[in-house]
Amino acid sequence: MKKEVPVFTAALLLLVNASSFGQCCAAGNPITADGSASGGGKNILEISALYKHSYSDTYFYGSERSDYKYIDYSYFDFNSFRLAYGITSKIKLSAEIGYFFSKSQTFNFGFNREAKGLGDGVLEIQYDLYKNPKQNFDVFTTFRVTLPIGEFDQMNGPVVLPIDIQPSSGGYKYNFGILLSKRYFEGKILVFVDGSCEISQRIQTNRTNYKYGNLYNASIFGSYKLWKNLIGVLQVRSQIRDRASDKNHELVQSTGGHVMFVVPQLRVHFLRAWNASFIFEYPIYKNMNGKQLTNKYAYSVGLSHQIDFKKSH
Repeated sequence: MKKEVPVFTAALLLLVNASSFGQCCAAGNPITADGSASGGGKNILEISALYKHSYSDTYFYGSERSDYKYIDYSYFDFNSFRLAYGITSKIKLSAEIGYFFSKSQTFNFGFNREAKGLGDGVLEIQYDLYKNPKQNFDVFTTFRVTLPIGEFDQMNGPVVLPIDIQPSSGGYKYNFGILLSKRYFEGKILVFVDGSCEISQRIQTNRTNYKYGNLYNASIFGSYKLWKNLIGVLQVRSQIRDRASDKNHELVQSTGGHVMFVVPQLRVHFLRAWNASFIFEYPIYKNMNGKQLTNKYAYSVGLSHQIDFKKSH
């Protein structure tokens, strides 16, 4: 009987892998943009850390909620650390590293699987393309490279865990973005419009051959100075992902789709050079390709500190 237990477990895991119907989260670091992008900030070093929790428990088929239930719920707990430095008044460089304390899926028949470990590294360059001080108008461009340096192809016994809960992306990603900002009423109101395209490279490891669909994001942010050092922000984000493709380069039907989020946020400035942020993400529209487990909510808590080396000298 003891010899039969591993065989049964492996068969069960293979069945689970083949029927997960979910792309509520993807391998690698999640989206953490909060609309706080700024200019180059010459000689300014920004150190920041962020914690994000995401929870999913609802299936959608197209734009309709589905009664289908296979994965009971899924969640992740993620932390990132970021350094950004303005090398000129127009150019800012940044580096990020992510870590998952947990990425978990629990099934309605009581089975659970979990991964954790180092996520991706991210390198980014931001360029101040256009600035009009009289109109309080700025245009920034960004280019970001995701480096799959963390844990991938993690195993649960004899079976590889699904791609969606792997901590690292497993393949390179290239992101091109543009951000426009406009200030009103002497800076009390700030509006951002942000668009980006993320191109995923095919994952090719000893155990996995898969390509995530490209991801397209468009956001509009509005921030308002509520009181002294307290700023309120409201973001609406539209997120479209193409279908993924399998090892035979055929499209995976129950992947990709369109989700829109409303994202309220509070930012607090304190002790001159410190900032804290509190972010809540809630999906208000979903239109999924096929039947998929979708996100219910996510929240983030961030802390950052700026060091102005020019002033210190």
